[in-house]
This record gives sequence, structure tokens and C-alpha cells, in this order.
Amino acid sequence: MQLLLIEDSALLRTMSGMAFRHQLGTVRQAESGQEALDLLAASDRPFDAVLLDLQMPDMNGVELICALRRLPVHGRTPIVLTTAEADESRLMQEAVALGVAAVVKKPWMPQQLRAIVQQVVDPPTG
Repeated sequence: MQLLLIEDSALLRTMSGMAFRHQLGTVRQAESGQEALDLLAASDRPFDAVLLDLQMPDMNGVELICALRRLPVHGRTPIVLTTAEADESRLMQEAVALGVAAVVKKPWMPQQLRAIVQQVVDPPTG
């Protein structure tokens, strides 16, 4: 499994990385929207999922989702939104309308985050 974690908080990046350290694969990390776009542009293989913080200083999650959807290789990558935003906030509603695969509210528990990402990457059939 190859994940891209986009989070401006160093502590949450560390915690997220630890949540997936025992799973096979790689967690690439970016602390800003621009850094994430640079990583995505340099990758010729899509990530299995993107974990995206909704509120970041350089560009918000909605802006980043729109930019990601325009990238040919990554346009269909499932996005798991991590946020402390209220469900009824304008930004949250815009993000959900753009088709995020799941929303995880902060603070999250590692097993909760792993389970949601696993469901998004490998949805149950039937």
C-alpha cells in the first residue's frame, strides 16, 4: 500500500506514520499543499490513497483536491479527509461535494484511521 499523507502538523504526521508502520507499503509525507503537488507530479504511479488535512496554511484541502483531480495519473486516487472542521462548515461541505472517499474527525485513534484507509483502498465486495 502506498499512501500520501498531507498534514501541516509535524506531530500529526508522525502519529499518522506510526499508525501505518506495521502495514506493508510506504507512507510519503508532505507538510503543505504545494509539497504534495510536487510529490504527485514526480510520481508516475498513483498512490493507493491520499490522507488530506482540510485546513493548511498555503492551500486548503478543497483547493488541493481540485488540483489533484486535474492530474492524469492521480485524478481518481481516493482521498481520506482528516479534519477538526464541523460537518456543516462551508469548507467541509465543499470537500465532501468533491467526492472524498471518507472523512476522519480529529482527534482520531490509529486503529480507526487504519480501518478507514483499508476500507477505502480495498472496499468490501458483495
